Amino acid sequence: MTTHMQQPTAVSALHYRHIELGAEMVEREGWTLPARYTDPDDEAASVKQAVGISDFSPVGKIRLQGESVQQAILEAIPDYQATSIGSAAVSKAGQVVARLADDDYLIITEPEQIKATLKSLKQDGCAHPVNVTSVLAGVRIVGPSAPAVLAGVSELDLSPASFPDLSCAQTMVAEIHGTVIRRDIGNLLSYDLYFSRDYGDHMWESLIDAGERYSLVPFGLEAMSLLDGES
Repeated sequence: MTTHMQQPTAVSALHYRHIELGAEMVEREGWTLPARYTDPDDEAASVKQAVGISDFSPVGKIRLQGESVQQAILEAIPDYQATSIGSAAVSKAGQVVARLADDDYLIITEPEQIKATLKSLKQDGCAHPVNVTSVLAGVRIVGPSAPAVLAGVSELDLSPASFPDLSCAQTMVAEIHGTVIRRDIGNLLSYDLYFSRDYGDHMWESLIDAGERYSLVPFGLEAMSLLDGES
């Protein structure tokens, strides 16, 4: 008899924080994530009116560094349009390519795209792709008050005028070094923060504290689907 071992699901660095908040957890693409904290319609409405915070850790994260990174990306993502430093581009397949420096990129993919994207990024000695999905946690801050929340924890000016859609930067957020990518959801301001998973609790608490005066709420996958559907 052949026994097939079930692949364990992954949990984010914020898993127990979600449990404490009463989240209803579900399995999605190999991860256990919050489906909802309260009513998803109420969560989505709060995000649209003010601001919300969501765990975005499961997305694929690939760091690509080296002298020939531009060529490596063009071969792996043929429709990629080269950008300037501090800008990001989105491929037809939904991959986000953030150019942090001349020789330093962060590529964000759907979880199921990680292996294929890594395979297509040829390591030729001058371009070095590294899968940092399990190393970096991710948090998404969405809503009209998102810049105000981030202003309380970041030394970088992330206001809409100074940091337009598809901007990216490395900066300190809540005294933690990380990467910020602005990727709006339709007309809704949205900022993705990536940082060492060791600081997951600290980052979450810092953002919750900074957002209290702006009625920040945590929101789950179901509310995120509603927001995506309206974009």
